[in-house]
Amino acid sequence: MDTSPIGPRRDRLSCRPFAAVAVAFATLAGEAAAFDAVEVPPQAAEAFRVRGPRDVQDLRHIEWQLQRVVPHVTAATVLVQAGRSTGSGVVVSGDGRVLTAAHVIGRPGRRVTVVFADGRRLSGQSLGADHDADAGMVQIDRPPDDLPFLPLAEAKPLESGEWVITAGQPGGMVDDRSPPIRLGRVLFVHDDVVCTDCTLVGGDSGGPLVNMRGEVVGIHSSIGPRVTHNFHVPITAFQRAWDRLAASELWGGGFDRDPETEGRPLLGVAGRTEEGRCRVTQVFPGMPAESAGVRSGDVIRAVDGREIDSFERLTNIIFFKQPGGRVTLSVERSGEELDLEVELGAAPDAFPGRPPAEGSER
Repeated sequence: MDTSPIGPRRDRLSCRPFAAVAVAFATLAGEAAAFDAVEVPPQAAEAFRVRGPRDVQDLRHIEWQLQRVVPHVTAATVLVQAGRSTGSGVVVSGDGRVLTAAHVIGRPGRRVTVVFADGRRLSGQSLGADHDADAGMVQIDRPPDDLPFLPLAEAKPLESGEWVITAGQPGGMVDDRSPPIRLGRVLFVHDDVVCTDCTLVGGDSGGPLVNMRGEVVGIHSSIGPRVTHNFHVPITAFQRAWDRLAASELWGGGFDRDPETEGRPLLGVAGRTEEGRCRVTQVFPGMPAESAGVRSGDVIRAVDGREIDSFERLTNIIFFKQPGGRVTLSVERSGEELDLEVELGAAPDAFPGRPPAEGSER
């Protein structure tokens, strides 16, 4: 999304780990190879069990555990580019399997570029996509021997209150920036949806949700205007569908529904607000915006003549349209003004973690 969502109010003590950890992350450098899960010492485990840090010692235990885990997370978190669509992903095996969101890759058989924080660019191919759960898989063509990856967590549900880490490549690769790391907690878990209070922004989709042992417990899916609207696909959904994803199957979502009669209106872009302008940061493959010629970097100035001054304004207007209806987007691109006609698709009502009307990345 456009700006960092504002989370729940915290007292001064509970805010300190975030500031202290941010400083520690900035000093970490270098690659991290694949590793086994990091054990959590008893003192750190106790600090993670309580409602909030009780004293400076708790903060130090939390920070120390993060310093052990984060280098491995940043090394295995990647940018995934499929056509004009970009998102995030995480390498989960030495043979080059990458997990991401289904809406990042769209469909099987697409050529994909996987970019690592150390600058390496590897080619690959999209495998399966489950658009009901928003789970996708990519295979790197010729994975190097030193490929960093994270282990998967055991197939058991997350619990409310668990501490977690999020990573991603929002806004694409940025020089001298490793994948941003955010610390938070699980708010609730329902079926194949996990909600956390970790800050996510456009482009984080497909990135990893990681526990304090450095194991992947989920993948970022739907990003909303507030932290309480950020949702992730639990790793259990990937594990149940693993064979189908590896076999390059495509199912769920708008791929098996009638866009004229079912679901909510779908444009298929992510964006952010920049000084009163709505800029497109991602165009999802196979969706209406891509078909109409919308490109990443475009500034949407109006919809059917109604001025747009924020990404939230765009999502509000589209929300009240009808699937199958047509809208005209007034777009600014490289100094030119363009009018693009888009026939809206439909997002299924059961899309995991769908946000309320005030806005969403999807």
